[in-house]
Formats: sequence, C-alpha cells, structure tokens
Amino acid sequence: MTRLNDQDRDSLRREILTLLKKGLIHWTDIEKKACASCYAFATSNTVKSQFYGYLLPNGYVERVSRGIFKITAKGERLLEALSP
Repeated sequence: MTRLNDQDRDSLRREILTLLKKGLIHWTDIEKKACASCYAFATSNTVKSQFYGYLLPNGYVERVSRGIFKITAKGERLLEALSP
C-alpha cells in the first residue's frame, strides 16, 4: 500500500469537498468522480480512506441519509484553506 504525501492528500480532499460543495451527492458519485480526477493516486481505496477515515469523522462532511452526503461549514472552511 502506498502512502499519500501531504500534497496528494490535500489535493484529494480538495477534490472531494469541491464535489460536495455543489450540493447533496451520493457516495458512488463522489467515488467515481474523484477517481476520474486524473490524479494517479486517486484510487477507490484512497478516496474511501480520505472520505471515511478523515473528512467524515472530523466533521467536514455529514451524512444526510443513506449514502447521501453534504459538506459542512467546517468543510467549506477547509476547502478555502486547501484552495490554491
């Protein structure tokens, strides 16, 4: 298993949060679009790890209903901080 460096991790988190900023989105759409982002490191496992292992438990994203998620105010602040 390859570990992501800080820059790659931030890029992936930014990609996920940008998708969520557009509105309520289903997990499968997040996964597909993030994996298609042209980042070589954006695999299904790395997206899942960043989403379920960091963004969701730390309150940047919240579950609205089964499989449906949205960005939180805290997530919007993180997205601003991660934006170039």
